[in-house]
Amino acid sequence: MANESLRQQLANLYKLQEHDRELLSYHRRLTEIPKHIEKLELSVTKFKTDISTKTDELTEIEKNLRSMNVELESNEEQREKYRNEQREVTSNDAYNALENQIEFLDQKDLETEEQILELMEKVDSLKVELDKLSDEVASEDQIKSKKTAEFRKEQKVLKADIDLKIKQRSEFLPNIGKSLGNQYQKWIERNKGDFVALGKNGTCGSCRLTIQPQSLKEAQKYEKLVYCSNCKRVLYVEPLSNDEPYP
Repeated sequence: MANESLRQQLANLYKLQEHDRELLSYHRRLTEIPKHIEKLELSVTKFKTDISTKTDELTEIEKNLRSMNVELESNEEQREKYRNEQREVTSNDAYNALENQIEFLDQKDLETEEQILELMEKVDSLKVELDKLSDEVASEDQIKSKKTAEFRKEQKVLKADIDLKIKQRSEFLPNIGKSLGNQYQKWIERNKGDFVALGKNGTCGSCRLTIQPQSLKEAQKYEKLVYCSNCKRVLYVEPLSNDEPYP
C-alpha cells in the first residue's frame, strides 16, 4: 500500500472515483452529441423528402394536364372535321351518324374539363403546400445549422475537458496503494459503477441499507478494507473523531 494510512487512501480513492464519475459523464455526453446532430439532419431531410415527393406529384399532374389539353385540341379538330363532312353528306343517316360522333366528343370533353378543374385545384393546393414546406425547411435548416454549431463547440470543449481530466487523474494514483488501485480499476471495468460507498449515520450510501454493527466498527478502525455485506462495495465511513476530514 501507499505510505499514507488506509483512511487517507480511501479518501483519495473516493476523490478519484468522483473525478472518474465526472470524466465518464463527459465521455457519455460526447457520444450523445453525434446522435443529436444526426437527429437535426434527419428533421431537415424529412422536409426535403416531403418537398421532393410533392414536387414529383405536381410534375405528374401538370404532365396530365398538358395531355388533357392536347386531347381537347385534338377533339376540337376532329369535331370540325365532322362538321365539314356534315356539309357534304346527302343522307340523313350519314348526317345523324356524324352528329352522334360530335355529341360523343362533346361529352368526352365535358368529362375531361371536369378532370382538368379538379387537377388544377390540386395544383393550387400543392403549390401552397410546397410554399409552406419551403418556408419550414428554410427555418428548420437555420435551426439545424445553429444547433449543430453549438454542438460542435460543445464537442471541442468536452474533448479539452476530457484531456485535462485524464492528466489530472494521474495526480491521485500515487496516493493510493497499488492493490487498492487495482481492485478499483477491475471493479469499474466489470460493474461500471462506484467502488467506494460512503457510510453515514450507519447507512451505506450506495445501497441505502444499514451497515452491520460489527462491520461498521471494523470500518471505523481503518485497519483493513471492509465491504458492505449487501452491495459489496468498499466502505468509507465516518471516522470516530470529528477532527478528521470526511469524506
